[in-house]
Amino acid sequence: HKYTKHHLGELPPHIYAIANEAYQSLWRQAENQCVLISGESGAGKTESTKFILNFLSEMSLQRSETTSGKRTVNEAILQSSPILEAFGNAKTVYNNNSSRFGKFITLAFNSNGVIESGHIIDYLLEKNRVVRQNPAERNFHVFYCLLVGASEEVRDKLQLWPPKKYHYLNQSGCYGDPTIKDDVNFKEIEVAFETMMFTPENSLDVYSLLATILHLGNITFLTAGGATINEKSVVDFVAVLLAVDTYALGDVLTTRSITLRGEEINTPLSCEQAEDSRDSLAMALYASVFRWILIKINACIKGPETYRTISVLDIFGFENFLINRFEQFNINFANEKLQNYFNKHIFALEQNEYTREGITWSEIEWVDNGECIDLIEKKLGVLSLLDEESRFPKGTDDSFLQKIHNTHAKHPFYLKPQVRNTKFGISHYAGEVMYDTQGILEKNRDTFREDVLLLLKDSKKDFIYDLFEHMTPASEQRGKAAKKAKTVSGQFKESLASLMSKLGQSNPYFVRCIKPNTKKLPGEFNQETVLNQLRYSGMMETVKIRRAGYPVRRVFSDFLYRYRVLARGLPAGVEAKAGCVQIMEHYDKARADWQMGQTKVFMREGVEVILEKARVRELGVVARVIQSRVLGWLQRRRYLKTKLMILRIQKNFKAIVYRNRFLRVRRAIIVFQKYERARVARRELARLKEEKRIEEERRREEERRREEERQRELERLELQLKQEAEAAAEAAAKTEKMEAELLANAEKLEREVAEMKAQMAASQQKKLEEARLQQEETARMDREAKQRAMALDKRIQGSIEAKRIAQEEKEKRDAEERTRADERRVLLEEENARIEAEAEAAAISQIAELDTKLQAELEDEEDEAERSAEEEGGSHASSPQHDEDDEHAKEDMNVYHEGYINIKAGHKWKRRWCVVKEGTFSYFRGKQDALKSGWLNKKGGGTGTLSRRNWKRRYFVLRDNNLSYHEADDEASKLLGTIDLKACKHIVTSSKSLEFGIEMSHRTYHITAEREDEFTEWVDLLRKVIVASEHDMKDLQTTGVDMRNAVGSIELSSIDSVAPTGGNARPNSFTVVTPERITECEGETPEEALKWRSILEPQKNQFSGPNRAAILERGWLTKETRSGKLRQKRWFVLTEKDIRYYKNADTRQPPIQTIKLNYLCSVEAPDENTHKQEGNWSMTLNTRTRTFRFAAKSQVDATRWCSSIDDVIDNLPVIPSAFEKLVDELRSSKDPDRVYRINPILTQTTTEITSALLPLPYGQVNTPRARSKNYGTRQEEALQLFGSLVQAETITDYVPVIQGILQTAFDLPDLRNEIYCQLIKQTSNVKHPDGLLTVRTWQVLSCMCVCFLPLRKFKRFLSWHLKRVQAQHPNTESARFAHFCEMAIQKTKTRDFPPSREEIAAVSARKQLSVSVYSFGGGVCPIKIDSSTTAQQVVEKLCVGMGVEKSLNKFALFEVCGSLCKNIEDRVIIADTIARFERYQVHGINEGGEKWKLFFKVFCFFDIKDIKMDGIEGGFLYEQACDAVHQGRFPANAQKLTRLSALRLQFKEGNYKAGQWSTDLFSFYPVKKKPMYQGDRERSGTLRGTLRGLGTNTLKRIKQGDDSHVNTGFSEQEIQNIKMAISDQWKKLKGMNLQVAMEQYMEVVREWAGYGATLFDVEYTAEKENGRFPRELWLAVSKDTVDIYKRGDSEPLCSFPYAHITSFGAPANNVYKIVIEPQDSMSFDTSQVFEIAKLMKAYINGIVRSRMKAAKLAKTKQAGLAGE
Repeated sequence: HKYTKHHLGELPPHIYAIANEAYQSLWRQAENQCVLISGESGAGKTESTKFILNFLSEMSLQRSETTSGKRTVNEAILQSSPILEAFGNAKTVYNNNSSRFGKFITLAFNSNGVIESGHIIDYLLEKNRVVRQNPAERNFHVFYCLLVGASEEVRDKLQLWPPKKYHYLNQSGCYGDPTIKDDVNFKEIEVAFETMMFTPENSLDVYSLLATILHLGNITFLTAGGATINEKSVVDFVAVLLAVDTYALGDVLTTRSITLRGEEINTPLSCEQAEDSRDSLAMALYASVFRWILIKINACIKGPETYRTISVLDIFGFENFLINRFEQFNINFANEKLQNYFNKHIFALEQNEYTREGITWSEIEWVDNGECIDLIEKKLGVLSLLDEESRFPKGTDDSFLQKIHNTHAKHPFYLKPQVRNTKFGISHYAGEVMYDTQGILEKNRDTFREDVLLLLKDSKKDFIYDLFEHMTPASEQRGKAAKKAKTVSGQFKESLASLMSKLGQSNPYFVRCIKPNTKKLPGEFNQETVLNQLRYSGMMETVKIRRAGYPVRRVFSDFLYRYRVLARGLPAGVEAKAGCVQIMEHYDKARADWQMGQTKVFMREGVEVILEKARVRELGVVARVIQSRVLGWLQRRRYLKTKLMILRIQKNFKAIVYRNRFLRVRRAIIVFQKYERARVARRELARLKEEKRIEEERRREEERRREEERQRELERLELQLKQEAEAAAEAAAKTEKMEAELLANAEKLEREVAEMKAQMAASQQKKLEEARLQQEETARMDREAKQRAMALDKRIQGSIEAKRIAQEEKEKRDAEERTRADERRVLLEEENARIEAEAEAAAISQIAELDTKLQAELEDEEDEAERSAEEEGGSHASSPQHDEDDEHAKEDMNVYHEGYINIKAGHKWKRRWCVVKEGTFSYFRGKQDALKSGWLNKKGGGTGTLSRRNWKRRYFVLRDNNLSYHEADDEASKLLGTIDLKACKHIVTSSKSLEFGIEMSHRTYHITAEREDEFTEWVDLLRKVIVASEHDMKDLQTTGVDMRNAVGSIELSSIDSVAPTGGNARPNSFTVVTPERITECEGETPEEALKWRSILEPQKNQFSGPNRAAILERGWLTKETRSGKLRQKRWFVLTEKDIRYYKNADTRQPPIQTIKLNYLCSVEAPDENTHKQEGNWSMTLNTRTRTFRFAAKSQVDATRWCSSIDDVIDNLPVIPSAFEKLVDELRSSKDPDRVYRINPILTQTTTEITSALLPLPYGQVNTPRARSKNYGTRQEEALQLFGSLVQAETITDYVPVIQGILQTAFDLPDLRNEIYCQLIKQTSNVKHPDGLLTVRTWQVLSCMCVCFLPLRKFKRFLSWHLKRVQAQHPNTESARFAHFCEMAIQKTKTRDFPPSREEIAAVSARKQLSVSVYSFGGGVCPIKIDSSTTAQQVVEKLCVGMGVEKSLNKFALFEVCGSLCKNIEDRVIIADTIARFERYQVHGINEGGEKWKLFFKVFCFFDIKDIKMDGIEGGFLYEQACDAVHQGRFPANAQKLTRLSALRLQFKEGNYKAGQWSTDLFSFYPVKKKPMYQGDRERSGTLRGTLRGLGTNTLKRIKQGDDSHVNTGFSEQEIQNIKMAISDQWKKLKGMNLQVAMEQYMEVVREWAGYGATLFDVEYTAEKENGRFPRELWLAVSKDTVDIYKRGDSEPLCSFPYAHITSFGAPANNVYKIVIEPQDSMSFDTSQVFEIAKLMKAYINGIVRSRMKAAKLAKTKQAGLAGE
C-alpha cells in the first residue's frame, strides 16, 4: 500500500505506481484514463495487466463503504483472468503463457472511486492454433487443463483420454512444461466459472464442446470415390456431443452442398478438402465458445458508468517467427498502430504543443512509422489488395502476391524477396519480417460453409444453437449484406480504428515490458536483447524528451484554482497568468523546472510534487481554522439543544399535572351521570314492564276466546257424531228385532211340522224344500242387514275424515294445475326458442346474401373506378387512396388527437367527442374514457316469464370494476343499472349463440353480442377484470378507443378540403369536404378549431409521393380487377413500404391505389403453364385483405418485379402477435401464473378460436403437394386444426384425426409452429389433467414431438412448458405425457412420412413400437424401436443377437414385397418405412397380394470362402444363393440346375417319396424371364421401378399385378421333363442329411467364378459401338471388380477392377455410366441406378479400409521389430 500515499517518481519504479497515478488522475484531471501495455511476446504484458487490475480492485474495496455489494464485481473482474488465459493463451517458443488474442479491459468508477462495472473487448483470436501448432508449442491451455483436471464422471461421459491420443494436441510433440500446472489451473477455472455465475450446466456444456473439438480432430478420411469417413464411431460420438444427426454430420464433412438455379447439388470432397472442412468446423466451434464466454463475463461485470473509466490494453506483442503467416501480419500491424500512437502522443503532439505555446525547446529526432502504416492500410495498401483479391471468385494466393509485388515493389518499407517464392516482407519498427502467403486468402475470407452452419443451428442442444444464432446463412442474406461480407482483415482494421478512437478520448499511460532474455529463464539479463528492445520501441527518445520536456501542464485558470491556497495575499482581481507566475516564483525563482506558455503553465514532475505537498500543508492550516469555527458552532448548537430539551420536559410535566386534575374532575362527573342515568333507566324499565304485562293479558284473553270457540266447534261435531251413532244403534235394534221374530216363526214352524209329520208324510219333501228356500232368504236378509250396518259405519267414519280428504283433493288439484302450467310454460319456451333459432338462421342467411351482394358491389365499384379513370382522363378526386394493410401502415397513421367538437346534424348542432386515430376522424356521442364500451343485448330483469325473455339493446360501459348499462350512448343518457364485477361468481359462456351470463349471488345477467369478435373481446376482458388485482387493473388501463362505437367517421385520405366558414355568429366553425358529403364542425375555442383544421388538412396535399420514398422499381404492368372482368394498363411504383399505381407515368398526382406491404405478404412468380394458358406472365401478390394479380410483358420483367417485391417484404419489420409476446413474457416472468391468469388466450378452452395464435403468411398455399390436396389459406387451416382439438372428446376413433393433423403439418411446414402453440395452449392450466380432452391433446403433442421440432424460440417455450406441467400436476397423465415429450424432443429426427396407426397407438400409450424383421427360412424376429430408430441401429442389434457382429460381410435391411427388393439405407428411420408400408397397403400397392415386410440379409460379400456352413452366417449365404438361383441370377445349364433343385428339395423335404410331388416347381427352379423393356423404353425417372421413388407407371403396374411371374416361359411338356429329371436326381440323394445337402449345394454354386457378386439386369445403350456388347447384360458388382456378363453366360465379357474405375453415376434418368481409365466409358439402361451406385461405393470403402488396416498393421509390426 505504500504506492497509494506517494506521487509518481517518489518511490522506485513499479507497475503499482502507474496504476496509482492513473487512479488519482481520475479526479485530478477529471477525464478517462488508459494504460497501454506493450512489448514483445513473453515480456510480461499479461502479468502486468493482472497487477494493475489487482491494484485497482484493492483501491476500490478500500473506498467502498460496504464491501459485500461491490466485492462481486471486483472478484468477477479478477476472476476473468484465469478464464481468459485458459481459453486465449498458449505455450509458444517465446513464452509459456503467450496471449493469442488481444483484450481491452475497461473499468468504470463512480465518484467515490469504487468500481461499478467493467467491459472486455477481444481482438483477433488465433483460432487456427486449435487445429495445428508449430514444433515445441501447445494448443490453448484449456484443453490440457480439461484432460488433467476433469472428474472421473466427466471423463467417462466425454470419453477424455491423454493428450497423445488427440490429433489436435499431438502434432507438435509438446504436451506440457514444468512451469505450467494444468491441474491447478483447472481448479482456478472452475472457481472462476462459479464466480462468474456459470451454472453447472453451463460449465458442462463448455467442457462438452471442448471434448467435441478434440474428438472432431480424430476423424480421419479415406479416398473412395471422394472422401469417406474412416471410423464412423468417432463421428457418431461427435454427433451425440453436438446433438445433430450423425449422417448429416458425415455429409457436411465429406460433401459440399451448393444451390445452383434453385437446385441443390452435392459435390464430394477430396480427403484434403474434407480435413479442411473438419478443421474449419473445429475453429468455428472454438471461436464461438470463446465469444460466448466473453459475453457471459461482460454480462456478469456489466453496470452503470457514473463517473470516469480506466482502460487497460493488453494486446499481443510483436512476433517474428521462422514462418510468419496471416496471424502474425495482423498482430504486427496492430503493434505498428500502437507504436504510431505512442510516437504521436510522446513526440509529435508534445513538441507541437511546445512550439505552439512558445516554450524554449530543442527538437528531438524520432523515428516515424507512418509510412509503414500507410503501406498496410491506405488505399491500394496490402489490406486493400488482400480484401479485393479475397472477393474475386478466381483470386488465388499467387495472384495476390503478384499484385502487391507490382504495386509496392518500390516502397521503402516493402521487402520483395530476391528469389521467387510465396513470401513478401515489411520493414516494421521492430525489424524486418517476411510473411508467407500460402492460405492467406482463405484465412482472410474465413467463410463458414452454409450447410455446416445450418447443421449446427439445427442442433437439439440449445447451447450449440446459441453459439451460432447470430450467424446468418448466405442464402438468407439480402441486399448489401449479401453482396459485401466483411473479411477478417477488414473486421480487424475496423476494430483497431475503434480502439484508436477510444484511446484518443483518454489520457494515456504507457507501460513498456522488456524481455530480459530469449531463453525464458529467470535471473538472466542479456544486455544486447534489452538494448535492442529499448531502441526499436523508442524508449531512448522517450527518456530524452522526458528529461528535457515538461510533462505536467495546466491551463492558467485551472492552475490558479488548484493552487490559489499557496498565495493568500494574492489580490482577488489579479490576472490568471500573473497569479500563476507569482505562485511559481515563490517556489522556484530560478525558473529551472518550469516555463510559462501562452495559455498553460509547463513544469516538470518534481515541481508538481513540491506544489502538491505545499498545497496539502496549506489546506491543513485552512482546515484547522475551519474546524475551530465549526467546533464552536457545534458547541453553541449543543447548548441550545439542551436548553430546548429542558423546556420541553417542563412543558410535559405541567401538562401531566393539569391532565391528572382534569381526569379526576371528569371521573366525578361521570359518577354523577351514572347514577342519574340509572334512575332514568329504572323508571323506563318499570314503564316497559307495565306495557308488557297489559299486552300479555290481552294476548291471553284472545287465546282463551279462540280456545272456547274451538271447544264449541268440537262439541258440535261430537253431538253430530253422537246423533249419527244413535241412528245407527236404532237401526241395529230393528235388525235384531226382525231376527228375533224370524227365530220365533222358525220355532213355530218346526213345532207345526212335528205335529203334522205323521199326517203329511207325502208332502214332507215339498215342505223341506220350502224350508230350505226360506232359510236362504233369511240368510240373504241377514247379509243385507250386515251390509247396511257396515255402510252406516263407513258413513260415520267418512264424516270424521271429510275435511282431511277434501283438503288432500284440493292440494292434489293444485299440484296438477301447477304441473299443467309448467308444461305449458316449457312448451311456450321451446316454441320461443324455435322461433328465435329460425329468426337467427334467417338473419345469418340475410347477412350472407348481403355480404355476397356487397362483395359484388365492391367489385363493380372497383371495375367502375378503373373504367372512369380510363374514360375521364385521370380524375382521381373521387378515388380515395385505399390502405390495404391498416394494421401495419405507419405512415401518416401515427397522429392521435381527441376532444369535443360541435357537429351540425340537419339544422341542429350537437356536441360530439371526436378522435383522430389511425388515419380516421371518428365522432362519438360521449367521451370514450372507459376500459371498453359498446352496444350489447340484455335480457329483461323482471320476475315474470315474459320479461325474462324480453331482450333490450343497451349501451354497456366498463369502468374499473363496474359494468354499467344505459339506454343510449349519449353522455346524458339514463343509467339503467350497474354490475359490480368483484361480486361476480363466474361468467358462463355459449359461443354458439354468442351469449354470456354474469352470475351474481342474487341473480344472473344474460347478455348477447352481435358479432363473434365482440363476444370474445367482452368475455376475455370481463374475466380479466374479475380476477385482476389492483396492480393488474393498472395494466389493463388503456387509452385506446373502440372505433366501432363511433356515430360516424371520415377517412383522412378522402378529405378534399378543410376551410373556415364561421362569420360573426360562429367564428370557430369550419367545413370538412369529402366526395360523399360536407360536414360542418365548430371548435370550442379558436385555438382548438385551428388545431383540428391543421390535423384534418386533406392528405392529398400532404401526399408522400415517390420523391419522399426510395423508388425500388417502376414500370408498366397490367392489373386485373377482383372479378377478373377488367384489365387495365397502369404505371406501377414500388417503394420500401408499398406498391402504388397511377393512371400514367406522372407520379405527381395521387395514386389510384396504394397497396401496403408487410412481412406476411407474399408474391408468387409466374410459371410456364400459366403463360401458355393465358398468354401473359402473371404474378400474384397476397396481402392481408385480398389477392392482386399483375401481368408483365416478359418473363424477365415479371421475375425482376417478383424479386424486388420479395426484397421489400423481407426487409420489413417483423411484428410479433399477442401470443408471441406473451410467450416471451412467460419465459422471463417471475410470476407466470399471473400471466396465465389475466390472459385466457394462453390456457385451455373448449370453444374454437377466431384467429391463429401466430402470424401466418397471407394467401393460398401454393406448394404442389398442397394444391393437390385442396388446402385453403394457412389461417383457415389453423382454425380447422384447432377445431379438431376442441372436439377431441366427441370423436370415438381419434387416430385418423391425429394422422390428419400430422399430415397437414407435413404438407404445410408454415403451420408447425402454430400447431405446437395450439397444443401448448390446450395443455396449459387444465382443470382435469386426466380428462379425455387433455389426454387426447397430449397424444397429438407426443406425436408431433416424435416427428419434427418447432423453431428454436418455440422449442424453448415447449421445454419450459413441459417442465412446468410436470411440476404442476405430478403423478397425473399430463405429467407422464410431459415427461415423454421432454425425452422425445431430445432425439427427434426429421421424418419423411407421418406416423402410421401402429406408431400413433404406441406413442399414445408412451410405449415402444414393435416391428417384425423377417429372414430366410420364415424366421421372424420382433424388435422394439422408437420413432427415431434408424436401420443401422436395427441391423447392429440383429447382428449382436445372431452373433455375426464380427463378420467381414456386411448385413443390411431390405424392403421386400414378392420379388421386389430394395436395400434400406442406414440412416433411414424405420418408423418411416412402417408408415410407407401402411400407405402401400391402403392403396393396394403390392405384388400379387403379398405383404410388405422388413427383410434381413447380407448386403456386401467380403468373405465367401472361410465361412462355416454350420453357422448362422453360413445359413445366410446358403439361403441367398438359393434365392439367386431361383431368381435366375445364376448362370448354369439344365443339368446343373436340376442338380441344385434336387439338393434344395433334399434339404427342405428330406428323402424322395414315390408318387408324391408336393412342392411347386417354380418355387425353387428359375423361370424364363421376359425382356426388361418391350417396345419403347420407359425412361421417365431416375429411380423408376425401385421402392425409393415409385413412379406412376410402376405403381400402376404393381397395383394391377405383374403377370410375369405366372408366365414361366416353359411348355407343359418341358415342365414334366424337368420334374422327372429333378426326381431322378432327388432319388440318388436318399439318406443325405441337411448339412451335406447344404454343403454340396454351395460347392456347385462356388464353382462359378462370379459367385459373391450381385447381378443387376441392364441394357447396353452405346450408340457408336453397337457391336461391342449384346443388348441384354448382367452388371455384376463384387468386392474386387465390376464384371459385365451376357445375360445367362457364366464367363464375363469384360472385367474392371475398382482401381481402374475413375467415376460412376447417373448422368440421366435410368442411365448408369461407368468411366474407366484412361478415357473409356460405358452406359447402361437400368431401373436400379441407385442400388448399383450404393453397392459399388460400399465395396470401395471396404477395400480402402482393408488396405489401411493392413498398412497400419505392417507399420506396427515394423515399429516392433525396430524396437527389438
